[in-house]
Amino acid sequence: MVGTWFWLNIPLALLFVCCWAGIPMWFLLTRWHAEVEAKHAELEARAVPEPVVAQSAPATAAYQTAAPSS
Repeated sequence: MVGTWFWLNIPLALLFVCCWAGIPMWFLLTRWHAEVEAKHAELEARAVPEPVVAQSAPATAAYQTAAPSS
């Protein structure tokens, strides 16, 4: 009879241990997820497109010079 009560307590003990470890782990993981999403939103808000300033390619004919006269 004692062995039966022991085996009936195993699922309850397992449930208790899983809740004891699982609930704080769940809170920790959801907090990290929220922090990562907030950081991504912050970086996205800062990523404002700026105008690109690029010098156009020079025309080759404008830079051809005559041979120096001597």
